[in-house]
Amino acid sequence: MATAAHPFAFAEPDINVPLQSAPLVRAIAQIRFPHLTRFSTNEDAVATRIADALADQYPLMDVGQETTLIITPDGLSEDPTTTRLWRLSSGDRDWQITFCGTFLSVDTTHYVRLRDFAQRLVDAWKAVNEQVTVPYIDRLGVRYVNQLTRRDLLTRLPELLRTEVLGISVSQGEEFALLSNITEARYRLSDGASFMARWGMLPANTSIDNAVPAYDYPTWLLDMDSFREFTPGSQQDADIFEDVRALALRAYQFFRWAVTEDFLVAFGGEL
Repeated sequence: MATAAHPFAFAEPDINVPLQSAPLVRAIAQIRFPHLTRFSTNEDAVATRIADALADQYPLMDVGQETTLIITPDGLSEDPTTTRLWRLSSGDRDWQITFCGTFLSVDTTHYVRLRDFAQRLVDAWKAVNEQVTVPYIDRLGVRYVNQLTRRDLLTRLPELLRTEVLGISVSQGEEFALLSNITEARYRLSDGASFMARWGMLPANTSIDNAVPAYDYPTWLLDMDSFREFTPGSQQDADIFEDVRALALRAYQFFRWAVTEDFLVAFGGEL
């Protein structure tokens, strides 16, 4: 198969190769919107009604807080204002809905199909809008976190990754062991969307996400964030499902550009 000249050169019909043991450890879709007055003035009642509407799929609930860290000349300090978060989980905790007065997200550690993933966000968004009217969306994003943890595959990175992506993420012998190396790329796409990817070697005992376990040896990471930002009033959830699908496609295009056919076969893909 000919390699693509740039990350977004793949045409959609030709690239979908299911992986039986994909290294995808977490997928997140999030809708951000303006701070809602009605939610703030009666948040417990509103949140309870939203949770009740989603209880069949997400019977478990936790209420927590989001704390913002501020960088000051004296170091990091916490913003005295905190945001209450409602987290609803499936019975097996593979799926989670998180919401407050400014955002709604769905995330999973058991991603199988894009259609199911997007539909869960649509269903949760409908539940929110049945309780409070959201005038418009500020941001819609989809994030995929991939992590290679198998030691046998970590020694084969030159075979599994495109040269531009591999960089210096390769074993250099015991005397000069590479401990970490993270690269970041940002794109503004022709359709107005944005895309950011981070990839490279994570140090031992390091995690980039609370939901992703740390390992006692270096692992390889590919973290992709595909998103659109909107001016006030320009996006009123016309078709969340298709928007999520389009953003997810951008991430998959980058993924397929970044890896080789050997990578796909190693994780159970059939070419």
